[in-house]
Amino acid sequence: MKDTLERVSAGRTWLTAKIPFLGFLSLQLRPREATEQDGVPTAGVGPDGTLVINPTFLEGLDDPEVRGLLAHEVLHPALHVFERQGNRSMMSWNIAHDYVINLIITEFIKAELAGHIRLPKGGLLDPKYASMSAEEVWESFSKQKQKQPKDGDEGGIGGDCRRDLSSTPDGKAAAQGGGGGSAGERLARDWKVAVVAAAAVHERQKGRGSLPGGLKILIDELLEPKQHWMTLLNQWIGQNAGQPDLTYMRPSRRSAAVGEILIGRRRDSYPDVTVMWDTSGSQRGTEKYIFPEVMSICEELDLTIRVIIIDSAIHADLEDVDEAQDILDNLSGGGGSNFCPAFDRLDEERNNSVVIAFTDGYIGVPETMPESLQGVVWVLTQGGSDPTGGKWGQVLRLDPEENGKWE
Repeated sequence: MKDTLERVSAGRTWLTAKIPFLGFLSLQLRPREATEQDGVPTAGVGPDGTLVINPTFLEGLDDPEVRGLLAHEVLHPALHVFERQGNRSMMSWNIAHDYVINLIITEFIKAELAGHIRLPKGGLLDPKYASMSAEEVWESFSKQKQKQPKDGDEGGIGGDCRRDLSSTPDGKAAAQGGGGGSAGERLARDWKVAVVAAAAVHERQKGRGSLPGGLKILIDELLEPKQHWMTLLNQWIGQNAGQPDLTYMRPSRRSAAVGEILIGRRRDSYPDVTVMWDTSGSQRGTEKYIFPEVMSICEELDLTIRVIIIDSAIHADLEDVDEAQDILDNLSGGGGSNFCPAFDRLDEERNNSVVIAFTDGYIGVPETMPESLQGVVWVLTQGGSDPTGGKWGQVLRLDPEENGKWE
């Protein structure tokens, strides 16, 4: 009987030859046998691609099922299951992701491959989730009559997404506190590069249009997410803020709108948020779209923020902003475009905030994100472009039609 790593190697070789997209990605995995301390009865994968397999479980699988297992496991980190989790229960999110990736795998299994690759028994598969994202599948759980899965429930092969299984320094760092800061950013970037390369390899060998339609949609979404930037900020706050410290000593600013005193949150119970506002000449006229978004951070999320107004130089650095109106008197600029002075200042301070940068992207930026920052979200105005060329930060777009405007 072949040992665990030999069977994994044989499975990867088969995938590389027959389904290049999955084969290329499977080469990014770091397989090892599970130990008693791992507590992995079947198989599990970490954010860095560490794949832990229980030898006893593997013995019960035939070769087609081993290939299906590898395809299933690698699609979890490749499609950013950890980065997209947000505040969701890991088990229920894992299950939602299982439904999506298993449908992708079945799309790859055409007539000539039937019988040569197969999902392990118990794999979650339901055609009603076709063409849905994992987020949509997860949302559907609460709308269905059955109980929504929670941590501890069984599903698929038993919760195979495990942050704690990572073996690399970046993987271990990303496992701390959920988000992982710069380590998590690096892993996400590496997987994004691997997915793009895998798609190119597959289409070069199998022809254009040979990738399943559902997968192509997910890849496009991965490269340029359609979610609203506020959703991403909410997720970041949920991952990093811990339990909010509620108090009536500082009522929520939404109290006036609803006609009653709403409980507020102590300022130090939140992580820091720094807004960078590009006021260079190319941004003239975008204020009416950006201002409502900054107002939303202050009022809807009840956050106190720092706002840096900058074109090629810092014109204002406003601390403890809790009323967006306070920013208007400090809006100035109209010159060149360079965010480096702002990032340099945060780097010198060893600032650990998340940065929300409103810009068209035609600006100077550092080669790498300052190590201390939790993350950067580039919120691009219409016609904007990723200022880093895909090297770091999350890119989202500010859609005037969806986001509204301020006159």
